[in-house]
Amino acid sequence: MMKKLQTFLVLFVVSVTMLQAQTFPTTSWSDLADISWYDANQDEFTISTSEALAGLAQLVADGNTFADKTILIGADINLDENLWRPIGVDTNIPFSGTVDGGDFTISNLWVNMPDQEFAGLFGHTESATLLNIHIDVANIIGDDNTGALVANLFDNGSVTNCSAINVDVTGQYTTGGLVGGFLTNSTITKSHAIGNVTGFAQVGGLAGTGWDNVIVAECYSEGTVTADALTGGLIGSFPFAFAGESVVDNCYSRANVVSLMDRAGGLIGNGDNALLIKNSYATGTVTAPDSAGAVIGLWGMINAENLYFDTETSGMTEGVGVIQGPPVTPDITAKTTAEMKSTELVDLLNAGSTAAPWSLDASKNDGYPVLNAVLSVQDNNLDAASVKVYPTVFETTFTVSSTLNVQSYSIYNYSGALISKGNLSNTVSTVNAANLSAGVYILKINTAEGTITKKIIKK
Repeated sequence: MMKKLQTFLVLFVVSVTMLQAQTFPTTSWSDLADISWYDANQDEFTISTSEALAGLAQLVADGNTFADKTILIGADINLDENLWRPIGVDTNIPFSGTVDGGDFTISNLWVNMPDQEFAGLFGHTESATLLNIHIDVANIIGDDNTGALVANLFDNGSVTNCSAINVDVTGQYTTGGLVGGFLTNSTITKSHAIGNVTGFAQVGGLAGTGWDNVIVAECYSEGTVTADALTGGLIGSFPFAFAGESVVDNCYSRANVVSLMDRAGGLIGNGDNALLIKNSYATGTVTAPDSAGAVIGLWGMINAENLYFDTETSGMTEGVGVIQGPPVTPDITAKTTAEMKSTELVDLLNAGSTAAPWSLDASKNDGYPVLNAVLSVQDNNLDAASVKVYPTVFETTFTVSSTLNVQSYSIYNYSGALISKGNLSNTVSTVNAANLSAGVYILKINTAEGTITKKIIKK
């Protein structure tokens, strides 16, 4: 065992050294921040440049939380060549607004904060809503609370249809590929992370630490996750809770997990109590000197329903590393690779949900079951002006007009739930939305050239 531990330590040191050897920029986007777009009398803003996004970080650092305000991303944004200062770096001045990324891509994110908390595109947020934001290439070094999209999703926050791919994220405690920590009534849905994540403890491929009545649904992770302890392919740790049970539902991880000490799981590294994991699977390797499980490293006072793992790709025979507390028989089933890639497994996964979120496509996900609702990162080169929606504030109907070959639409609420959908004609279509409740919605319009997202408001 000592020889194996020494091998793990060598791998860990090499991976951290390689990451830190990368040449980070020395100049900062903070010096190029543009705040000319901001008007305190307005509640909605569109940002389309790196400088304007840096201006958002500057305004928050100056004390503007953007509570009850909405930021729309209007184009792909490249953050290369300069270091990024996170949007919200102080617990006293969080970001508390809404950002809709419009399915555009924010690329080449560089954050170098080895001695500071809250490293990520967003740092500390509180009651923030982040949706349709996609990051491609992120190199991030932070201390505690580190994640490519958001370092700390605090109290009543939500991340919906977001992704971070080609990431190298290094932190200490509470480090994740997409989200660092997510706390009290926060949710991560229809999102994913792909890349390498390294930390000390509470480290996960998607998120580091979930705490107190939080939800992770229809999410996945791929890549490698390495830490000393509490290491998970999807989530590093769910520690004790007060407000209520946390839930992981309809998720999977294909990340390979290495823990240098203990508590490593293909999905969850550590679950203390008040946690339900269901309708999910893992395929990655899991390596640790102690408490290593194909699905869960340490099992405390938690529950599981309808979980599966690949015995061949994981090299594991046990779904749980160690069970603390009363003896239980977790609902975790080992299967061969062929069984994991079968329609029978899709049926089993779907049987645990009122909807049918899983499907099988041999050309996707190496033939493993895929989540229907998770949208992959896409190149969105469409001109938003090529599709018009009017009126955007409506009572019963609105009109979609375009010179493009528009095909269909979907309407989502701000929690990411699909409310309605239908077909569109090639030029002008009137959509009857009288059945919607008053509120703010996201309208996603599918065309032959790609997808465009608009915000609409029902009176």
